[in-house]
Amino acid sequence: MSNLHWSKYREQGFFLGIKFLFWLHHWLGPIAFKVAVYPVVLCYYLKNQGGRNSIQEYLKLFTKRYPSSGIEPNWKTGFKIFLNFANSAREKLEAWFVGIPDSQVNFPERAGLHQLAASGQGGLIIGSHLGNLEVCRALGSLTKVRVNVLVHTKHAVKFNRMMKMLNPLSQVRLIQVTEVTPALAMRLSEAVEAGELVVIVGDRTPINSMGRTCEAEFLGRKAPFPQGPYILAALLKCPVYTLFCLRSTSGYDIYMEKLCDRVVMKRGDREGHIRSLVEEFARRLERYCHIAPLQWYNFYPFWDQQK
Repeated sequence: MSNLHWSKYREQGFFLGIKFLFWLHHWLGPIAFKVAVYPVVLCYYLKNQGGRNSIQEYLKLFTKRYPSSGIEPNWKTGFKIFLNFANSAREKLEAWFVGIPDSQVNFPERAGLHQLAASGQGGLIIGSHLGNLEVCRALGSLTKVRVNVLVHTKHAVKFNRMMKMLNPLSQVRLIQVTEVTPALAMRLSEAVEAGELVVIVGDRTPINSMGRTCEAEFLGRKAPFPQGPYILAALLKCPVYTLFCLRSTSGYDIYMEKLCDRVVMKRGDREGHIRSLVEEFARRLERYCHIAPLQWYNFYPFWDQQK
């Protein structure tokens, strides 16, 4: 299996397929989408050997870690993950058009978010490619707080630009970034001081070759995780939270938990402090992965990456 860095994997074919499904949904309705999604995803699934192999690696590690889960590491299960990803894209579209109905949102930590918004203090939220991070829009609509989402790839920018066009009044601001520059840090610091939220993913290693990573155990095997979110948190001097949004039979289950009040870089122990935060993030990622194992949307060799 190739162990290229995740940014080297081209998802253009899947992006075009999703655009076609969006077109069907817009002009012919959700039934047309549901009918067409199977052949579109199947074609991409059969064509994308790298994605298939990566998902199989994930499934094998997951079933070894949780043998009583009932998950089978076969092609049918892998196809379900690809299909779930396509359906999550449809959910993004619907959320952007009509919003996420409050009745479909199970958010136990809602009171904490309201308290944060009422205090006028911003924060950094670390999300992932497990589940549907589209919940960022729900966070903004629940509190009327601006949500700044950092996106890292051209593919993500194109996809999010298309979504942004559907609802220009959204509380979500998308910021393309490949590295945290002083100018970006200053911009985000001003946003946090204004009480806004900044969202970044914690399961994608940096594109820039100078980006720092450290390893943490995930599903019983060491995997590289970025240090960037925690370095950014130290610069912003704000509370840090983890966020996971999982699809359930009744809607969305949102899990927002505080990771720390602030990231403080102690002299002589910077690496150790960041490593402890990365390891805690990895533990939480695995915990929620156990809840929704078929909502894992990293279609590249997660455990073996190169620049």
